Amino acid sequence: MLTSQTIGQKIATLPPSLEAMQPINLFPVTAEKDFVFTDRNADTHPGVFTVAVQSNGSRLISAEVLTATPAHGNIQVAWKSTGPVKKGDALLARLSIRAIYARQESGDGVVNYFVQQAVAPFDRNILAEMHVGPEWKTYDIPFAATSDMEAGEASIGFTFGALAQKIEITNVQLLNFEQKTTLAKLPATGFSYAGREKDAAWRKEALNRIEKIRTAPLVIQVKDANGKPLRGARVTAKLIDPDFIFGTAVSVSLLNNNDADGINYRKRLLELFNAVTIDNNLKWSGWRDVQKREETKTAVQWINNQGLHLRGHNLVWPGKKFTPAFFSKQPDFGPGFSDSITKHIEDIATYTKGKVYAWDVINEMMHEKDYFKVIPRSQAVAWFKQAKRIDPGAQLYINEYSMLNNIASPKNIQTYLELIAELRNGGAPIDAIGVQGHVGRQPRNPAQVLTDLDMFTPTGLPVQITEFDINSPDEAMQADYTRDFLIACYSHPVVTGFTMWGFWQGAHWKPDAAMFRKDWTAKPNEAVWREWVTGKWKSTLATSSDKKGETHSRGHLGLYEITVTKGKSTVTVNYQLTKKSLPVLIKL
Repeated sequence: MLTSQTIGQKIATLPPSLEAMQPINLFPVTAEKDFVFTDRNADTHPGVFTVAVQSNGSRLISAEVLTATPAHGNIQVAWKSTGPVKKGDALLARLSIRAIYARQESGDGVVNYFVQQAVAPFDRNILAEMHVGPEWKTYDIPFAATSDMEAGEASIGFTFGALAQKIEITNVQLLNFEQKTTLAKLPATGFSYAGREKDAAWRKEALNRIEKIRTAPLVIQVKDANGKPLRGARVTAKLIDPDFIFGTAVSVSLLNNNDADGINYRKRLLELFNAVTIDNNLKWSGWRDVQKREETKTAVQWINNQGLHLRGHNLVWPGKKFTPAFFSKQPDFGPGFSDSITKHIEDIATYTKGKVYAWDVINEMMHEKDYFKVIPRSQAVAWFKQAKRIDPGAQLYINEYSMLNNIASPKNIQTYLELIAELRNGGAPIDAIGVQGHVGRQPRNPAQVLTDLDMFTPTGLPVQITEFDINSPDEAMQADYTRDFLIACYSHPVVTGFTMWGFWQGAHWKPDAAMFRKDWTAKPNEAVWREWVTGKWKSTLATSSDKKGETHSRGHLGLYEITVTKGKSTVTVNYQLTKKSLPVLIKL
């Protein structure tokens, strides 16, 4: 419970140059009374929440969650902003925080700080996950406003609900510097994660696991026309198409454009990835637009011609805001809505048959439920069956978010598994599971990512990371976590693919998450991807055959191009390396 003692924690003063700008504090001075507290656990295990004015004039916010809830946002507090914000304004969140206790292995409390629109569509400006111990810690979090908001139109708050814990917060400010400075000039508290250290035990174990599950012996036998072993033949081999999906979301317009950005975009795409997901144009609204549809067909042809694997995204996204305006503006989506979905699936899946290796049949069904207010949930099973009938060669996915990235991940995964079981029990031919993997400023411990992934093993279905990004201005931490998240996922036997949700800042929904800046200079996370995906894990070989006419090595699984030269004779073959592969025999 709240005590009356004065909290001695003080927040550092801003540098004089920033103080001189006279930033406006958008957090209310009457915080002890002008707040909205939400507790969706109140019927069974209500929490304890207070805001009190201390003797030094600061407000002490105290929240105690007695029983964890399925979602962090189930227990939250929010205040309305007291001043206007313009899109692009430089904002600085400041606060001091500690955990009196937290019931998890690390003992750390977990709190999300957010600023978002107070009314629909509730666009979020910032969501920062903070891991805190018993000692006071001060956070400075700079971010840019993403929309214009008048006084009272921004919601400023904290979420607590996914962990039994007691949290204290004080010195809360939200300073608006307007356009007077840049984010780079504002103070920023560094975020990190457990398991980042160079000699982390989890990473050593994961790299050993990768060697066991992702590689196999690559034995090449070289013989002459009479079947005699050839010694000293020059042998080269290179992995040209990994068995694992290393993909990215792509923009149709950039695939089709021949300006400098379009040329750069396609060049980097082909250098770094073996698969793509079209970001928007294969969604229902994009496909209904005749011009966009033709542009998409041009892009699909280019993708197929380049030998890239194409992932379809998505057939059904059951939220009103993702629905073509023709339907979303009508009461209950209008008559014949269900038939219209079926017709759309028939149309687009017929076109993409043989052009895609997979489809997200339903996207975000856990969170987007508008369709099921007017259509039975059993219709979801019918959508899977229809897609399988049209294109039996495509892997059919269900795709979802809020997993592998925060304290609520295990609970969210359990809910996801229950949904998958419901659909499969109804007869839905789900072939694989999509987990989006969007990460905020506070990444999840990679060891916990691995235990999260363990939860999918009993399904017997493969898993792909379908939409990875880490939205952080801290480029060093971003690069380290991209490396570690990649290693964790590649080391887990259920995972068969990893897709970045975009790579260029000029065409990215979260510009800070990109691998290339707007001017095409590479960021540290691009170097990490190049080092591991196109370097360490894209096996190459250059050697000579021994006295038995053989070469022995190990390689990552996938399709190899092997070239053997002896004198004036050269033979090149393609060879698929699997766990069960026999030695490849090449005759000159």
